[in-house]
This record gives sequence, C-alpha cells and structure tokens, in this order.
Amino acid sequence: MPIRVKLAIWFSILVAVVLTLSAIIRYTGYRQVLENQKDYSLKVVADVLDSSIPRRIPTKPEVQTAISRMFKEYPDIELKGVLIEVYDPLRSVIFLSSLTEAQKLKITDEMWSKVISKQKSFITLTHGDEDENTSMRIFTKPIFKRNKLVYIIQIASSTHDIEDTLENILYLNILFIPFTTLFIGVGGWFLTRKALKPLEDVIAASHQISSGDLQHRITTSDTSSEITALTGAFNQMISRLESSFHQIKDFSENVSHELRIPLSILRGQTELSLKRYRSIEEYRQTLESNLEEILRMENIVERLLFLSKAERGEIELQKSELDMKNLTEWAFKQLQLLAQENCINLKLKVSSPATIYGDEILIRELLLNLVKNAITYTEACGNVTLSMEKNDRDVVISVEDTGIGIPEEDIPHIFERFYQVDKSRSTKGSGLGLSISKWIIESHQGRIAVESTIGKGSKFTVCLPAFLLKINKF
Repeated sequence: MPIRVKLAIWFSILVAVVLTLSAIIRYTGYRQVLENQKDYSLKVVADVLDSSIPRRIPTKPEVQTAISRMFKEYPDIELKGVLIEVYDPLRSVIFLSSLTEAQKLKITDEMWSKVISKQKSFITLTHGDEDENTSMRIFTKPIFKRNKLVYIIQIASSTHDIEDTLENILYLNILFIPFTTLFIGVGGWFLTRKALKPLEDVIAASHQISSGDLQHRITTSDTSSEITALTGAFNQMISRLESSFHQIKDFSENVSHELRIPLSILRGQTELSLKRYRSIEEYRQTLESNLEEILRMENIVERLLFLSKAERGEIELQKSELDMKNLTEWAFKQLQLLAQENCINLKLKVSSPATIYGDEILIRELLLNLVKNAITYTEACGNVTLSMEKNDRDVVISVEDTGIGIPEEDIPHIFERFYQVDKSRSTKGSGLGLSISKWIIESHQGRIAVESTIGKGSKFTVCLPAFLLKINKF
C-alpha cells in the first residue's frame, strides 16, 4: 500500500476520532445547558407565583388571580406548555392548569419526603396515559410559614423541546462526521501526494543511478528543508560510493599491476631456463631472481593483510615505554648501507632523549618506511636527514630529503594504497609503505604533515605524544 494512502487513512481515522469525541462532548454540554435553562424557567415561574399568593392556604380563585396578575406584570415569562399545580398540606389539589385528569401531576413519595425536609426538588417523570406518554420536568417548591407547611407549588414542562433539539444535533453529527472525514481523507490524499511528489522525483532519479554512472546527482525544485536535506544526504552518499568505487577500481588495477610484474618476470625467466640445458650457476641465478620476485609478492600480500586487519581493528598494540633516541639511531644504522648503495648522504640529528608509550615493532616499521621512502625518491648524491627532537608535548620526528619532490595536488593522496606520484611506475616500491605509516601514527594518537617542492625535495614531520600515553599507562 502506498505511503500516501496509509497517511490519508490514518489521518482520516484520527479526524473521525477527534470529531466523534468533540461531538460527544458538545452533545453532553448542550444537554446540560438545555436542562439548566429548563430548570431555571420553572424556578422563575414558581418564585413569581409564590410572590403573588398570600402566606396562607389559598383558594382556587386566589391562585387564578395570582396567575392572571403574573401574566400582566411579567409578560416575558414563557408559560406555553407549562403546567401549574398548587396543593394544600394534605396533598389535596387547590389549583391545576391541566384540562384532564390524565394530565394531572402527582406528588410522589420522593417529592413528599423532600417537601417535609423543606427542600426544593427537580425531577423528571413520564407523564400521561397509556396512549401518550410525555417526559416532564417537574419543580416542587414547598411554602412554609413559621415552620408550618402552608401550600405546595408544582411547575412542570415537557422535555420534548430538549429532546428535539438534541435529536437534531445528533442527526447533524451523524451526517457531518462521515462527510467531513471523507472530505479530509480525500483532501489529505491529494495533499500528501503533492507533498511526496519531490520524494518520488528523488526515487525516480535514484533508479537512473547505476554502478557505472555514479557521476549523476539528484536535483529537485522543492525548497523544503526535509527534501533538500534528503537529496543532500543522498548525493553525499553517492559521492562516497563513487569515491569508494574509484578506490576499489584503482586498488584492483594497482594490485594486478604490482603482482603482474613479478609474475611476468618469474614466468619469463622460468620459460627461458626451460628452453635449453643450462649450467648449475645459471640455474642458481634464475632461482635467486625468482626468489627475489617471490619475496616481493610476499611483502605486498603481507602488507595488504596488515592494512586489512588494521582497518578491521584486529591488530592489538603491544605498548611499552620506548626510547625514541635509541630507535632513531637504530633506524639510521639499519639504512646506512642502503643509502651508500644509492649514493645518498644519510644524516642523523638527535637532540636530548625522549620517551613515548607505543608499540616498538610498529614504531620501528614507521621509521624504516619513512627513511626508505626518502632514499627511494632521492637522486644520487642527494641528502636525506633523519632528525628527532622533543618539545613540551610531543616527540617530533622528521625525514627531509633533496629528492624529486611531490606535486601539491598529489600530497592529499600519497597515503592511499598503491598511490604513486610517478604515473609511469618507473620507481621502485609497492605504494603501501605510507599507508601503513599513517595508520601506525594514527593508532598512536599522532599526526603527520608533508611539505614538498618540486625539484627541491620533501619533508615528512611526525608528532607523537610524549607524555599522554605514558600517563594513560598507569
């Protein structure tokens, strides 16, 4: 069922319930008001009649005279349909305005008990003969003089006018509520349809988006904040998906390229060795070359597995107090030979000792990756400087080279997997070292900054907390 139909149905049900409750409340209120008006009119007639009769047992002519005087002095009093009866203390009739005995009112035991108690009373009784019964509202007022009952006044009026008015109100509600509910339901359906039209446009536009066309974006002419927020969030999601698809595509291409090269070398050397018999030394050279390519592929796979586990949070850091001066000197010694083989002047600048709280194996990997990367992208006779110093809060490690430099537009991407500035791929390396280095730095709550100038070199600066992690240890 479409959502607009559901909304229209629920809205119609809500309106019907509200209108019904409102009608019940109004009906009850109208009944109370009409009954109060009826009681008030009966009481007014009784009070006026009482004021016109002397305080003794009256005669019928005296009552008739009092009623005539009441008509003259109080013309606004409504006496149409009003029955007037006056009784003596023995409950005998002194005066009655009804024409027949069947229309005569009676003083019931309940009325009499209240008369004896000097209480005025209102009561509703069915009055009349078997052929015609009428619901009557009766007001009984006992008149006392010196605590002695003198006479009793009863004023009655049919409640037929009240019932007719309430019946008309009921019929109007019976007709009004269904038609109003239907009208509001249909109107709500059209309004909901109109309100959801931009959402339908968004759905239609989203159906046009496929994995092969993620550049498409949703535009809408609706200016409401909800639809604008929805389209904005959807477009942002598509942008992230597009970026993810591009990364996956680039990742697949890069992995294929990185593995295809050593596999091609392995296949070519193996096929060449099988074309004719060779000496043991030649076979040894071939096997050594193959082993080198196998180790390279193994290194790529291991690094990919490391990054995959790191992203899933499966690597647990084995932290301890680390002397960064000793680790920096160790990295310098480890890479001196590699620098000499590439005719690179590797320098070391270390200030006072500094301690961090971290994983020793990962910190060693970080130092080796940064220095190896600098050596790889520095031409012969160039300089690479590894330095370490301590400030108030951090241990700062920097690796500066005089290499080829990094274009400014490439700097934000150099920490991505397999990303290489040299598009021709003429340089060595798998393109995973900086990705791993960034994760190591972030896992130690550190940060890294890159400064580079084309043709002049690059500088990688790493800041690791010197005291925070040590404090968290305890």
